Amino acid sequence: MLLNNSGYGCSKDSVSAHSYGDVMATIWLTSIAERYGAVLDDLAIGIRTCPDELWEESLYPVDPAAVTWTPIDPEGRGFEDEAVAERKRRAQGAVWRTAAHALYYADADLSVLEQDWEPQAPLSLGDEDENVVPPTYSREQLSAYVDYCRRKVDVVFAELTDARAEKPVVVSHRHRGTPVGKMLVVGLVHLQQHTAQLRAYLVTRGVPWTDE
Repeated sequence: MLLNNSGYGCSKDSVSAHSYGDVMATIWLTSIAERYGAVLDDLAIGIRTCPDELWEESLYPVDPAAVTWTPIDPEGRGFEDEAVAERKRRAQGAVWRTAAHALYYADADLSVLEQDWEPQAPLSLGDEDENVVPPTYSREQLSAYVDYCRRKVDVVFAELTDARAEKPVVVSHRHRGTPVGKMLVVGLVHLQQHTAQLRAYLVTRGVPWTDE
């Protein structure tokens, strides 16, 4: 006999599995799906409430004298104007860039069964290549991407079973050979880490963290 949240007894079978969509999913799968939704909701708050003046500010100090790498765009082109290049270097730790990075990999890791995945526009496949700094994404663009990832969570977990979660991810995934279930957990942790970074940065600057 187990105790539920109200303190009343319930059988082990009654908490071991329940329906997510039309598939009987274990409590572990439904818990992961629900957590993805909760973290995406949290990220949406940060994207929505971040003031315009902080949107392009870096989450961590950047010393221009110590930064020597050359930023490029997603097509591999450099920036001839050094002032633009310097802004791009600082943008690697910006609020918008951190949110976009988190969403890029959330989408990628929710697509573990999707061969030759590519992100939805405006994000591009080359956004996370070495030294790439994409165009500054807007609040509206990233909010829409959060909604897209929410829908993907529903689709992925509506069809997922324990047996399928034990199979390896598709060969085109960057962590091919990893079990689907493990990759979904790794992706969730990554999303949660960056969302927590954004929250800490904004809250310490007096930005109210509320969904209202």
